[in-house]
Amino acid sequence: MNVAPHRLALALAAGTCLSLAACSDDAVSPQPEPTPDPEPEPDPPPPVVLGMHDVSVLYPLPPSLAESALLGPLSAAAKGGALLTEADYATIPTFPVQPAQGLDYMRMRVVSVRFDACFARPEGCEAQIRMVMQPITDDGATLDSALHLFYQLTDQEMTEVAAGLRAIHAPELPAAPLGVHPLLASEGVTGPYGTALQALLLQYTGVENLVRMTFFLRAPPLNEVWFFGAFDRIDGAWTPIELVGGGQTQRVIRTVVTDGWDFDLTPVAPEPEDGSLLLTSAGADAATEDARAAAFASYLRVDNPALHGVDELPCAGCHLSTYLTEQARTRFGLDDSVFSDDLFASAAHDLSLTGEAPQEASSLRAFGYFDRRPMVAQRLVNETAAVLDDIEARYPPPRE
Repeated sequence: MNVAPHRLALALAAGTCLSLAACSDDAVSPQPEPTPDPEPEPDPPPPVVLGMHDVSVLYPLPPSLAESALLGPLSAAAKGGALLTEADYATIPTFPVQPAQGLDYMRMRVVSVRFDACFARPEGCEAQIRMVMQPITDDGATLDSALHLFYQLTDQEMTEVAAGLRAIHAPELPAAPLGVHPLLASEGVTGPYGTALQALLLQYTGVENLVRMTFFLRAPPLNEVWFFGAFDRIDGAWTPIELVGGGQTQRVIRTVVTDGWDFDLTPVAPEPEDGSLLLTSAGADAATEDARAAAFASYLRVDNPALHGVDELPCAGCHLSTYLTEQARTRFGLDDSVFSDDLFASAAHDLSLTGEAPQEASSLRAFGYFDRRPMVAQRLVNETAAVLDDIEARYPPPRE
């Protein structure tokens, strides 16, 4: 069929218009908005890893007793209203030796604190907060005597305490050898960390869960004399603890000699470790190299919490070991690295010592002060490292 040219032109024109209209409709039709990529979830904060200063805290001394913000026996504790009643304190025997560097209830202040998730007891493992109190003089020094107070925690309470320690942990806390707590030294006891720490302590301690009390008393006559003793609370009554070696007290006498040292212990406990040869420099000088090495190794084992719990050791052994091992190193050239089977080691923690305990023969302090000078014993440092690892294993930080 023939189509007139003008009709063909009109048909082509109409088709072209329809095609353009369709193209035009496609160009202006709304397009769906592209879905933005979701914002990445922020990385969770890293878990808080506790350090040596978190679980063993040495407070700085106050400028004076009147200006002290340190906790005392009558501090308002949640469990029983006070940390130590005068009636409990009166259990400690008196020693008729003058002049005394002794205990004084109204002057007692907490100079150090320790947290322990698993203190070895005959019936198993016991979580504790432990406090050391020393008498503070009017001018802010200390007397060379101390109380060690043990507050028992339930597992739930220890879980909460571990969380509390992580909550108040300062990420800027320097990794330094154990000594006076860096934040307490810089901020003061009434600073943010000190305030939070004392609140945590008072929440979980008091006479109701005070289960053990040990004393360390210096009462020097012509020579320097110290007495050690301890009590457990059994069925509500304070019962003297039979010390390793026998008896309810142990006495240490130091005789000042011009070249060396001289300590006398009563009673002497040859088990489980016998380091008696090193108690006097004269006896050590006269001994064979092998005998000196054996005595030295015994004190390294005394300082090793992986080998002996404190209840297995005589009090004076732990308090003398830091000084005696250092003197043996210096005088006889004994090298710790030769005694790797006896020595406590930690790849994760700094076990080096601060303070003057290795050089001060007149101080038997383990974690406190001699006059104004901090004293930190090797056994204490090693225990802190072991306790820290145990807390991290038992009460790990929560992860998102």
